[in-house]
Amino acid sequence: MDKNELYDFMLSVITDMEQQGRYSTAHVYHCALKSAVGYGGSSLRIEDLNPAWLKSYQEHLLRQTLLWNTISTYMRMLRAVYNRAVDLGLAPYIPRQFKNVFTGRYANHQRALKKEEIRLVLLKGVNKDAGVVTDEYKAKAKSAAKATDQDELKTSRSSSRDLNWARACLELMLRFHGIPFVDLANLRKVDLQNGYLTVRRHKTGMPLLIAVDPVAMKLLQLYASKDPSSPYLLDILDGALSGKAAYRNYQHALRQLNLRLGQLSRLCKLGKKVSSYTAKHNAFAI
Repeated sequence: MDKNELYDFMLSVITDMEQQGRYSTAHVYHCALKSAVGYGGSSLRIEDLNPAWLKSYQEHLLRQTLLWNTISTYMRMLRAVYNRAVDLGLAPYIPRQFKNVFTGRYANHQRALKKEEIRLVLLKGVNKDAGVVTDEYKAKAKSAAKATDQDELKTSRSSSRDLNWARACLELMLRFHGIPFVDLANLRKVDLQNGYLTVRRHKTGMPLLIAVDPVAMKLLQLYASKDPSSPYLLDILDGALSGKAAYRNYQHALRQLNLRLGQLSRLCKLGKKVSSYTAKHNAFAI
């Protein structure tokens, strides 16, 4: 292994992260590595990450129509790896090496929906008491299926249970102050006590105490885990998995949620993207 090559060195960093259980961060680093090596080649060395190369790489990413926040993520991952290599004496220190590329955060206000749009996603064509999809809703689903590619076609054929599950997840995240899906999925049975829910933030570990309103309580009961051996409150994650397998299980659930929320957006003809991030930007919509 040549630690001066970006691939070998960054792969060792990723391996360390996975051994520490930091699977989400390791995944982002791996995406950044794949992108950088895809542009610079497998023999790309750490010292090759000079300002000129970084600027050229950013222009390449822009030609691929990547979002600015994605570009920033890749650049920040490369900067973190470069700084680590400098500390180990594997690369020369270049002052302000990343000054000509974007490493900030772009505020995308398009994720915020109007209140009536949120209500449309949550209630359009759905009997909220029985959780039944109406004939009108089914007809729209059939129509939407014809206009999508094969992957989306499979999603369009998903059952009403899958669509209502996505709606329920979105509504719970909204009612719980816009918590991310990772926090919702990882709720434990012991977190619900006497009408209050203790949400432990995945990023910070800080607890958040939330009063559960009657609507949210009904949804929690409807989608509660039926496995007595599972520690999870909701039937989202497999309680028998751990480590990297558990992370992959979560990623699969997240993809399924976003696919179905995207379908709901098309059925409602919003013309806007609806995803797991929607709750964060619309926490006070309901």
